[in-house]
Amino acid sequence: MKLAAVILNYNNADECIEAVKRIEDYSVINAVIVVDNASSDNSRERLERFFDSLNGRQQKDGCSEDDNFRKFMLVCSDKNGGYGAGNNLGVKYAYEVLGAEYVIISNPDVSFSEECAWRLVEALSEDDEAAVASAMMDDGSKGRQQTAWMMRGWFFELLNSGPLSRRLFKKYLNYDSEYFEGKDKVYVGAVHGSLLCVDADKFVSCGGYDENIFLYCEENVLGFKMKNAGYKTVLITDLSYKHEGSSTIKRSMSAMTQRQRIRQSSERYYYRNYLKAGVLKMAFTHVFQAIVLLETCIAQTLGKI
Repeated sequence: MKLAAVILNYNNADECIEAVKRIEDYSVINAVIVVDNASSDNSRERLERFFDSLNGRQQKDGCSEDDNFRKFMLVCSDKNGGYGAGNNLGVKYAYEVLGAEYVIISNPDVSFSEECAWRLVEALSEDDEAAVASAMMDDGSKGRQQTAWMMRGWFFELLNSGPLSRRLFKKYLNYDSEYFEGKDKVYVGAVHGSLLCVDADKFVSCGGYDENIFLYCEENVLGFKMKNAGYKTVLITDLSYKHEGSSTIKRSMSAMTQRQRIRQSSERYYYRNYLKAGVLKMAFTHVFQAIVLLETCIAQTLGKI
């Protein structure tokens, strides 16, 4: 069993370095890959120096009999293609170059234990149908949360995209709590993209993330692709990881309205290309999104978000 971890960086070397430090001694992880998504600052140079230092220490401590072995690697993209493209690059490198069977995809603002890594891999290795595995997320403020959802049709997915409608129709948009009761793991439609483990062969064979999406909706696309290929997504309910909460995104796009516009563009792409929404549905989508964007602008002006 060979496991790699992929962490995506964009102008965020400090957080990526800390993320690598948290997992550098995990014996279950054979390789740590940071993908630099064409950072515009000095991230690449800083990460290269940091990895040279780590790899030199590994060899000095006799962690590998192979003098050419490098556990820590920087893979550089020639353009910032977004979350999906960057992680696809990392997973393909782990699978095709390093021969990894499983790959953990982690945001730099995520903390997870070695036990978490072991159990995610275990969930995939023991289930031939499973292609993606994740755990509950703890964001530090609300505690442990159920970060998985069913694959929804166009209408319910649209309702879920609006702050008010999401609250009003919560009962119809999420799994009932009884679905998780008394179970240590369950099959779900999609899981949060901040931390997940994939079967590398199944991920690559399904095409990975859709690189036409720059940001947002990646989880739905991956869940959709896996379901169509006959694979399943697993949520381990008695296991959790910590997530700071989109720090990289907020750093590069501080305005909520800017993030909302990008999110809505990705949602429209998902509705058209995966949920096959026709002309009338897409016209209604534009009206609905305009109302949501107006609400966002007002809330931002009033300092509510």
